[in-house]
Amino acid sequence: MSQPLLHVMIPAYGNSTYLRKTLESATKYLSKEVLISVVEDPHPDFNLQEIVDEFPQVTYFKNSQRLGVGGNFNKCIELSQGVFTQICGSDDVFISNPLNFLKEEVTNNFDISAIGFDANIIDKFNKKSIKLPDVIKFLLRPRLKKVSIFENKKIFNSLMIGDWLYFPAILWRTKHIKEIKFSGNFHTAMDLDILIRIIKENKKICFVKEKTINYRRHSESASSLYAKSIGRFEEEYFCHKVAVDIAREKNWLVGTFLAKLAITIRLHALLQAFLIFPKSPKTSSQIFKLAFKVID
Repeated sequence: MSQPLLHVMIPAYGNSTYLRKTLESATKYLSKEVLISVVEDPHPDFNLQEIVDEFPQVTYFKNSQRLGVGGNFNKCIELSQGVFTQICGSDDVFISNPLNFLKEEVTNNFDISAIGFDANIIDKFNKKSIKLPDVIKFLLRPRLKKVSIFENKKIFNSLMIGDWLYFPAILWRTKHIKEIKFSGNFHTAMDLDILIRIIKENKKICFVKEKTINYRRHSESASSLYAKSIGRFEEEYFCHKVAVDIAREKNWLVGTFLAKLAITIRLHALLQAFLIFPKSPKTSSQIFKLAFKVID
């Protein structure tokens, strides 16, 4: 039996209010040859197996102990049977099958470790919603062809200006990510971290200009809650520190400068410090200071 081209993994934890909608869309839009699994990190008050059992096409795994975000992502990669693995949030919604847009020039290029797709942004009411971060992402991304296989120096420089990709809309080449692994130390910046480490290993990043998923932004999501803390910015600064070392190693002068500059992170930190000041002056002060941190 040949290896499935894609295995969609849905890590879940806690209440996972939107999981049923995610599974309804996955089973509706993904073809039969796409494997779908939910990997639940245990929570003392919730068990999601009953929801998953409503969908015979979907397999269910439960970790024996809490692994955390990065740890559960690595578990998803470990369990994946696909050539590619898509790690979709338990609140996101499929709108088409990514396999419909993949060409052999991409799937058979074994240097490609990550394939990004476009995404719509929706709110908790399933309505399209464009927030400031999404406007910035759109403005930051480079000029794209229908299918873009990036030169490593070019995509590195682009990511150092700002990470414009949407994590749930990325297909990861399973074999490569099993070797590189997601960092267990991150909550929100694991995509930027692993993308720059893909580049370090001289692997490729590709982008297909097709929308395959609705990415849900809502105030209850883990990423939204964590975005208001200093930890989010500390993670991003650490990524840029690693990126500086990579750029120096490859003698990329512009890349080194952009990694040190971290312009969108600094501007975002200043904006966030201003917004949370009335409620959290101490945290606001910490984030403000971080915005001027020297990366070397």
